[in-house]
Amino acid sequence: MLNDKQEQIFVGSMLGDGCISKNFSNEGLCRFEKGQSKKDFVGEDKLSYMNWMKQEFDEFSTSVIESSIKSSGIVKEISGDKTYDRYNFYTKSLKLWEILEAEWYVLRTDHKWYKRTKIVPRDIKLTPLTLCVWHMDDGSVNPKDANIELNTQGFSVEEVDFLIERINKDLSIKSHKKKGRKKSQYKIYIGRDHYFDFMEMIKPHIEWDCFKYKVDTETYDKKPHQGETHSLSKLTKKNIKQIFKLRDKGWLQKKIANNLGISQANVSVILSGDRWSHLGTKRDVIRKPRLTKEMKSQIVLLKEDGVFQKAIAERLNINQSTVSRVLKENHCHVLN
Repeated sequence: MLNDKQEQIFVGSMLGDGCISKNFSNEGLCRFEKGQSKKDFVGEDKLSYMNWMKQEFDEFSTSVIESSIKSSGIVKEISGDKTYDRYNFYTKSLKLWEILEAEWYVLRTDHKWYKRTKIVPRDIKLTPLTLCVWHMDDGSVNPKDANIELNTQGFSVEEVDFLIERINKDLSIKSHKKKGRKKSQYKIYIGRDHYFDFMEMIKPHIEWDCFKYKVDTETYDKKPHQGETHSLSKLTKKNIKQIFKLRDKGWLQKKIANNLGISQANVSVILSGDRWSHLGTKRDVIRKPRLTKEMKSQIVLLKEDGVFQKAIAERLNINQSTVSRVLKENHCHVLN
C-alpha cells in the first residue's frame, strides 16, 4: 500500500499528468506513470522533478526512461513535423495499481466502442503537497495579475464543482469555474484574493528549480482596479462614493449624472454594481432594500403626490416593477 506522502503525491499526479495504464491484452495488468516535456516554460530541464517521482516511489521498482529505453531518459514523440522531447516515469505492474485503477477510471460507451475515462473519486482529500504536485503538472500562473488556472478540462462539470468544493473545505482557498475553449469544458480559476495564500501553501514543497516560475510572488503588478486607471475614465473613487451618497439622499439618477457631468447610463451601472463593485460588497452596496410596510405606504403617498413610478423606484432604490406591483395591490392608478 501507499504511505501517506505517496498517497498525497499520487492524488496530485492523478489530478494532473499522472495516469494508470492498463494492458487489456495481458490480464489487465496496470502500472502508474507520468509524462512531462523535457523543458519547462522558461527552458529549465525537468529531469529533477521526474527523478524525485522515481525516488518517492522507488519501492515499486520505478524508472525514468525514454521510449527506446535509453539511459538519457528522453522520449521523442513525433507529431506532424514537430518532435517533442519528454521524460516518462513508470512503475512496475502491480496488484496495487489494479485496485487504484478501479477507483480512478470507468468504461464509457461512445458510439460503438468503449472509452476508458479518468474520473475523480469522491473520497479524496487535498493537502498542500497534493495541491503542489497538481499545480506543477497542470497549473498555469499569471504572476503579473496574480491568478492561477488549474487545467481540469478533462473532467466533467460535476467533478470540477466537486474539486472546487474540496479546495475550499480542505485548503480554505476560494476558486471558481472558468470556461474552457470547448463546450462543457471548465478550468478552475483562483484570483488575486487567494493567489498569495495558494503560493505560500505550496512553496515549502517546491524542490525543483524547473518549477520556480510557478510560485512567482514578486512580479505582481499592484495596479489600481480597472475603472479609475482607464484612459477614458472620468471618475475617481471619491466620485463613486458621492454617487451612492446622493442616491441615499433621494437624488434621481439623471440629477446625479448632470451634477457629475456623466451619462445617466453610467450612474445606473454603478448603482447596480456592474462597475466599481470593489468599493463595497454586493451585500453592502448593491443589494436592494427589503420592502417594508413603511416603504409600501411611502410608495402610495408618493404616487398620490403625482410622482412617477420610475422616480419612486430610484428614490427608494427598488425596481420599478416592485413599485407597480405595490400600487396594483393598493388599487392605485398605475399608469404614468
